[in-house]
Amino acid sequence: MYAEFELLDKDGVKVSLAADNVEYIKQDGAALTPDDQGTLWFNVVKPAGQYVFEVKTKAGEEYLAILDWEPDPMP
Repeated sequence: MYAEFELLDKDGVKVSLAADNVEYIKQDGAALTPDDQGTLWFNVVKPAGQYVFEVKTKAGEEYLAILDWEPDPMP
């Protein structure tokens, strides 16, 4: 199962994470492979904790986002 997340800039404008817009996406320093979607799909079975995402767009803009993940208890 996955949860969809979007990256917003400081003005609340959505930043596309699609391959045609980003130079790279990293999660905790490890490179992720961008695809054709403008959002990120996060695996909900990951353990609780902070996950750091770095994004550099083809326009040269750099973003750092920290996801404080707390999974829902599984039934």
